[in-house]
Amino acid sequence: MLVRILLIAAFFVLPACAFVKPLPLNDPTVNLAWPEPPDNPRIRFLRDIKGYRDVIPEQGKFGKAMTFLTGESGPRLDMMTPHGIAADEGPVIYIADTSARVVHRYDLVRREVSYIYKAGDESLFSPIGVAVDQQGNLYVTDSVNCRVYKFDRDGRFLRTLTAPVELQRPAGIAVSPDGKKYVVDVLARKLYVFAKDDACLGEFPKAGAEPKLNSPINVAVDRLGNVYVTDAMDFNIKVYDPDGSLKRTIGQIGDGPGSFARPKGVAVDSDLDIYVIDATFENFQIFDQEGRLLYYVGKYGDKPGEFSLPSGICIDRQDRIFVTDTYNRRIQIYQYLKEGVKQ
Repeated sequence: MLVRILLIAAFFVLPACAFVKPLPLNDPTVNLAWPEPPDNPRIRFLRDIKGYRDVIPEQGKFGKAMTFLTGESGPRLDMMTPHGIAADEGPVIYIADTSARVVHRYDLVRREVSYIYKAGDESLFSPIGVAVDQQGNLYVTDSVNCRVYKFDRDGRFLRTLTAPVELQRPAGIAVSPDGKKYVVDVLARKLYVFAKDDACLGEFPKAGAEPKLNSPINVAVDRLGNVYVTDAMDFNIKVYDPDGSLKRTIGQIGDGPGSFARPKGVAVDSDLDIYVIDATFENFQIFDQEGRLLYYVGKYGDKPGEFSLPSGICIDRQDRIFVTDTYNRRIQIYQYLKEGVKQ
């Protein structure tokens, strides 16, 4: 007891330098950018994160003392099959890990790691999609439990979202600027929309809209409220306005750049360029609003800028691009260079 009292006293007199610095979001040993010269780069590799060991700083005497004092040295989990990914502005990143049946929560500023295993009394079984609203609340889709769960920014369970019909296999999820949640139901071949207060507003697009979604799996919403749906078996991205009217489709089946073989995650940057993960091509492709291919990033492998079955993608307000590199059991972080720079 005396030792703990002394440690508490020491805590209040330790200088500010005893606290950890935020995780650097760049690897100075790697210089990769796309497209290649002579074009000005627009996407730059920052770093990868292979798991909690990359986030938690090596403990010095202070850290070991605080672990002893607080007892906060619980179990740590490696990533198994990272799938969906979301980032708030902390930045805190959330990674849905379907095989581990958890959502990893990495606070890159405080250098802390925690996990979401349960929603109330219900254990997560197959968390697959994650999204964060403007208040920092986290939404998690579980494809086996057939639920959409809501947690606060600290990972505390708040509620389960309910729809007029039971969800069959919720997967991709996205939050719009006005707080609406768009949830893909793969087996129902539909999206459901939930209001800012989490009340269900119905289907999106509205029932009877043509062309019908064939096999929706993922969704993104841009800053204007336009909705982008990955339709896997149509091998394209369907783009809707906020009212649900189809604006255009992007891509088609093929084996070359500008086409898709296995489209998965989708995201949109601040300039409204569209990023699409293709798990077969082991890359993400970037399109403009007219559907023209601008460039692509990645190939098969386990080095920086290489992928093995990538799945999820999200882009934060600072145009940092987070990609789940599923079979390499890591995430990779890139930066969109808004104006382009010379190498």
